Amino acid sequence: MEALKAQRKSLRTALTVAAKNVEQHLEILEADGKDLGKLSSLHSQLDDKFSRLEVIQKEISLLLLEDTSIHSDFEADFEAAESYRDSYLELNTKVETSLKSSRGLVQCFSMDNAPKLKLPKFELKKFSVDPKEFLSFWSIFSKKRESDDMTEIDKFQYLYKCMVPESRAASLISSFPITTENYSKAIQQLKARFGREDLFVQIYVRNLLSLVNEEFCCRKKFT
Repeated sequence: MEALKAQRKSLRTALTVAAKNVEQHLEILEADGKDLGKLSSLHSQLDDKFSRLEVIQKEISLLLLEDTSIHSDFEADFEAAESYRDSYLELNTKVETSLKSSRGLVQCFSMDNAPKLKLPKFELKKFSVDPKEFLSFWSIFSKKRESDDMTEIDKFQYLYKCMVPESRAASLISSFPITTENYSKAIQQLKARFGREDLFVQIYVRNLLSLVNEEFCCRKKFT
């Protein structure tokens, strides 16, 4: 056990030194926000020393528990170990928070300074009343409205413009006053009217039967 305690003493000293280095670099990082790589490196060193210390601490704790005559020694040893553990966890939390915050700022800065790409505009095919076209229409419309920085009112107006004029779909959308609250209601009604799964099944079954009948008629002609 004495050999283990000697190893633990050395690791505790090394851990204390590593913790001081991390704390000093945290202060530097808070001052100028630079050199994240150095802090990450010091953080890794701190983790390594604490992990090795934990392994030795477990071995010492087991040996102390096996000797029933020195339970008081175990309690004192346990409290000392917990003190190191608490200090490590507190510092580890500070480092992770600082790294996450600093990386977020760097990412935002990079995005703000990235060149803005002008994507080609495309005109969405207007939707009328054909349920077979609804899935493709809605897929494209949803992607566009999610990617654009538009208010609910703008999306509502854009949706109306994507309807074939004087169609049943256009009449359905125009029946709602253009407000923020009504946009989601109009979407629900549009899906309920033209995007029903049972309606798709009926259409596809009907088309399939039509193809079967056509093939049957063609075969009948040549027999």
